[in-house]
Amino acid sequence: MKKALIAAAVAGAFAAPSVMAAELSTNVYWSTGITLGETTTTTAGVDSTVNNDEVQDAGGNRLMFTWTDTLDNGIGVNAYLSFGNLNTAGAGGVNVRNANIGFSGDFGKVQVGTNEHFSETDLLFDPSFGDFGRTGDAISFIQMGQTAFNFTRRDTESVWYTSNDMNGLQFRAVYIMGPRTNAAAGSDQDGTQLGVTYSSGPLTVGASQASYNDYANNGGQADTDTPVAGTESTMTSFRATYDMGMVMVKAAVWDIEQSGIVATTNLGDASTGFEVSGQSIFVGMPINGGTLWAQSSSLGDQDATLAAGTSAINASGKTGFDIGYHHAMNSQVNFFLRYGESETEVNFDATTGGSTETEELMLGWQLMY
Repeated sequence: MKKALIAAAVAGAFAAPSVMAAELSTNVYWSTGITLGETTTTTAGVDSTVNNDEVQDAGGNRLMFTWTDTLDNGIGVNAYLSFGNLNTAGAGGVNVRNANIGFSGDFGKVQVGTNEHFSETDLLFDPSFGDFGRTGDAISFIQMGQTAFNFTRRDTESVWYTSNDMNGLQFRAVYIMGPRTNAAAGSDQDGTQLGVTYSSGPLTVGASQASYNDYANNGGQADTDTPVAGTESTMTSFRATYDMGMVMVKAAVWDIEQSGIVATTNLGDASTGFEVSGQSIFVGMPINGGTLWAQSSSLGDQDATLAAGTSAINASGKTGFDIGYHHAMNSQVNFFLRYGESETEVNFDATTGGSTETEELMLGWQLMY
């Protein structure tokens, strides 16, 4: 899904002048990639290979509606509804992907409902902005391998605040009320996200922190994902972008911590917490009306909190890279080509017990109407 497109549509609607009459706009985003590749898992020296040839939709295609209006007191009103999982590859349901209503004015913007969180979308670096990634995309590396807690997520029942631009400085905050599950007795699942961004000419820097309390070890929100009272999972990230004209560089680092849990590492050690650090760098160069780009991301070895203290889990990291080309065929159709590889080490998570290598070659199109 082209999350940047959606975010821009919402932001643009909020920025409409107060004299604008009520307006309903409809947009279609369709992103399809043909993938050729394979995933090989090596356990005890034995390889098991799965063919990954398929048609992908980058998280599902979208039908989007944006409604804007202005109240008599000049406050802007915006409602946004996005239907997803319009699956090119096969049968799939249609569900509400994003749904929120908001108000804007001199105070900034307030939105209520469901939307992707900026701790994730700020790390979408490649020009296609599609989360196909199983290889080098940064958003494939904002996770805790041993417990599978993932900060690539969509949380319902959220309240957002975005400040107006103040000489290049902007603040954002989200309160997440958390899911209501049948197994939630004794726990109060909620979350917060805080972010600050500063832009000046070609330079943009930003920082954000996401925190989740009382969630299941894997961060799941279904009734089967039993909440654990007293748990906390946080991700703190820093990013910077510098556009030199002929070359654009984007970089980010992040740290993920999880505490208050009861988990066993794949080495058999009982742990009450984990920590891991990640990083990503992107370089893009305009060429022949398109952008040639490369990106590399990695997670280091995870630290486990054990009875005897903190101990690193050897060979528990993850690495990946992508190279690609993105080209605008006209104002509404883009073509992209990319190749990527990724590898998880033998102790990356608590289930496989083997190192996993993935490689894929992808070409595809994005339609935006």
